[in-house]
Amino acid sequence: MGYKGQVTYDKEVEMGYIYFSEPSKYTITHTEELPENDDIMLDFGEEVPIVGIEIEGETARKIELIADKVHIFKKEVTTDGKTYYSFRLNDEITRKSISHPDVESIVFHFSDTNCEDFIGIDIFDSKSYSEQYLIGK
Repeated sequence: MGYKGQVTYDKEVEMGYIYFSEPSKYTITHTEELPENDDIMLDFGEEVPIVGIEIEGETARKIELIADKVHIFKKEVTTDGKTYYSFRLNDEITRKSISHPDVESIVFHFSDTNCEDFIGIDIFDSKSYSEQYLIGK
């Protein structure tokens, strides 16, 4: 998968990728599955907590329609005034939110309690990630 946008999809292997950081600038140290959903694999970085996520299966097919898009995140503010970046595939209600035990500042959202229907991500670590890259401003 060559880097074309913030979201890529390879039809041959039916895998997608969502970059949180520009891939050419950061080193991936290791990859781990999200414990609650093995369709989502997190690429941990040396310089940033997570460079991006590899997605396969039904979850990958959901992002095929947004492949090659850039600036998919929106800047949001919590009720206590902290900035975070949010991405949603759709407007479905979040039924369960989880994070990887090693990176609690990145939250994955699902529309079901079994964590099978991925609908979005929130990045609460605004210091490690480039606003320019995530939202384009």
